[in-house]
Amino acid sequence: MFTSGLTMLEACLIGLSAVSVVGLGIMIWLASRSSSPAAEAPTPAPAEADFEAAAVHLDAQAAAILELVRTYEEAGTRYSVTLAQADKSLALATREQIGIIVKFLLAENAKMQNEAGELRSRLEQSRTQIDKLRAHLAEAQEIGLRDPLTSLSNRRCFDASLARELADAKARGVPLSLVMGDIDNFKKINDLYGHQIGDEILKTFASVLTDNVRARDTVARYGGEEFAIILPDTHIESARQLTERARRKIESLQLAVTESGKQIGTITASFGIAELGPGDDAEALIQRADHKLYEAKCGGRNRVAADRPAAA
Repeated sequence: MFTSGLTMLEACLIGLSAVSVVGLGIMIWLASRSSSPAAEAPTPAPAEADFEAAAVHLDAQAAAILELVRTYEEAGTRYSVTLAQADKSLALATREQIGIIVKFLLAENAKMQNEAGELRSRLEQSRTQIDKLRAHLAEAQEIGLRDPLTSLSNRRCFDASLARELADAKARGVPLSLVMGDIDNFKKINDLYGHQIGDEILKTFASVLTDNVRARDTVARYGGEEFAIILPDTHIESARQLTERARRKIESLQLAVTESGKQIGTITASFGIAELGPGDDAEALIQRADHKLYEAKCGGRNRVAADRPAAA
């Protein structure tokens, strides 16, 4: 019986470790955000608020499991003391006293079994709660990395993805291309048709970009009407062909306002591409792609401009 109790205690400790690691990681993340100087703490975004709430709940679960471990350790200690005392008493006990000691030990054993059953039930409840919190955290994290309008990766996700893909490309010695693009004359579209129509055009643009890339490529809303595409294992010529397909698809769309049937007509987009060079970091690669986007704009819009890396 005492051996099974130790197994339960080990399970408790494993559960506590899992909760503590996750909770600690989130609390460190929150602490690092709050440690930066600011005149006034900003109101948390919905995803950040979800992270904070999950961190509080995980901390509470860790504390509850720790209390369970402490309680069960105390029960095990009491039972061990009881056994030791019984062992000493049995040597000099009469038959009647032995019967009393045995009954007492049976009662203590039953008490241990009851406490173990309660512990098992409470651990199961904690595990269920932790599973829910884990799912909630995954959902909050996903929301925090997505642009709410287009459902593409947001700027935070783009920065992390580019850093990861850039490091991988350099480690494996493979190419990497970055595309920066935006919708031509988007401010004019917003002024003529309103921001609601502008939002629908942004979503359409995002859909076209997504439809023209591979599963491992990253399409992100970089900011406003500017979008970015990270193309791992892709030389600039292949990146140019992919981008040209997307540009032609956008140009071929005939858009109209659904409610009124009013024709919006054709929209166009311009793109700049840069291939990773030996001396490039993320900032340099973005700057080169952005420079080519500016060149495409100045060259008349609705075109693709590409920049090959400088020789090593």
